[in-house]
Amino acid sequence: MKLLILGNHTCGNRGDSAIMRGLLDAIRQQAPEAEMDVMSRFPVSSAWLQGRPIIADPLYQLSQKQQAAAGLNGRVKKVLRRRFQHKILLSKVAQEGSLRNFAIAPEFAEFAQFIAQYDAVIQVGGSNYVDLYGLTHFEYPLCAFMANKPIYMVGHSVGPFQNPDFNQLANYIFGRTSALILRETVSRDLMTAAQIDTRKVEQGVDTAWLVERRHDEFVASYAVQHWLDVTARRKTVAITLRDLEPFDKRLGTTQQAYEQAFAQVVNRLIADGYQVLALSTCTSIDRYNRDDRMVALRMAKYVNDSEHFHIAMDELNDVEIGKILASCVLTIGTRLHSAIISMNFGTPAIAINYEHKSAGIMQQLGLAELAIDIRHLLNGSLQSVVADTLNQLPALKAKVANAVTEERAKGFTMIKSVLDRIREEQ
Repeated sequence: MKLLILGNHTCGNRGDSAIMRGLLDAIRQQAPEAEMDVMSRFPVSSAWLQGRPIIADPLYQLSQKQQAAAGLNGRVKKVLRRRFQHKILLSKVAQEGSLRNFAIAPEFAEFAQFIAQYDAVIQVGGSNYVDLYGLTHFEYPLCAFMANKPIYMVGHSVGPFQNPDFNQLANYIFGRTSALILRETVSRDLMTAAQIDTRKVEQGVDTAWLVERRHDEFVASYAVQHWLDVTARRKTVAITLRDLEPFDKRLGTTQQAYEQAFAQVVNRLIADGYQVLALSTCTSIDRYNRDDRMVALRMAKYVNDSEHFHIAMDELNDVEIGKILASCVLTIGTRLHSAIISMNFGTPAIAINYEHKSAGIMQQLGLAELAIDIRHLLNGSLQSVVADTLNQLPALKAKVANAVTEERAKGFTMIKSVLDRIREEQ
């Protein structure tokens, strides 16, 4: 069985890295004979963070080349591509409409030929298909259709659907993929409301739950051991932060308001006898355009007692972050996957909702009370929620452990189902 695993932006986003690692761990466990090639937009850093070979994403390289076009001619081409490229590609795949007669970059046909060597394509999840993120993710299934190869979309959240071009592509592709396996139920509701084809939808889990904890083989690096020593000195609450853009306008708030509100949560925790450790699941390694450490540094100026507020500036992989979170008593995560990694490694977590995926995943776990809308952070009421949560940690820890065990079992069943279907198609 030869599989192409794609959909990963970069393991510089440790949430994406955990999604990838969980899928690979589960496939290795259930199909050790499988040959897997993994693709990422940023293969050098992703290979280092994953500890395995990663190949470069040719469609991302194409988009970068197109964006770099200079001069008036280049700008005109960029506008035309943005407006028509995906419509032409869709028309060619569907073999209908006059746009199918227009030329398109040869890299799409070359990528389809590349896909042809595999038995199947698995496009890992995360929130790839969000209207605000644009249309580029649809190129991969369209190329799989061109190659006449099955593509399984595993562990996704999709939507919102507030863009007509986005909705057209979503309706076509989601209705023709081998399976669209969602990691929560809210996405299906959004699809139904937007009249997006749901015939291929199945319910599954986020593959980050399937990361093995590596108790026997893990050796702490110098940086990890440092933070384990720090968390051993005083009860520690971990936090993760982010730049809210592009969601800030949809949320009706500002980055500064978010940082000031989070600092008040930190101040309350320190006043109550805890120390706070800011970990970052997104850093700017290998040109990645998100770095949550900078958000933590900005927020630090609003923290009253810097002695008990720490910021990890190290480049840690998702397993290393999991090991550090396991030494904390609670995680408060703006980054959804910091909450998932935390709970998978045994520490309860509060997920701050800024889009539907966090609420949906916590709801599916049976832990809806741990999904807190960002408005409660902004109006100050999250402080009391955190205090109440810390007061019931023993019972909560047991409840989280049971929920994670059940979610992992569902996840292994999901992967087995996909692998069984791929074997049948060989």
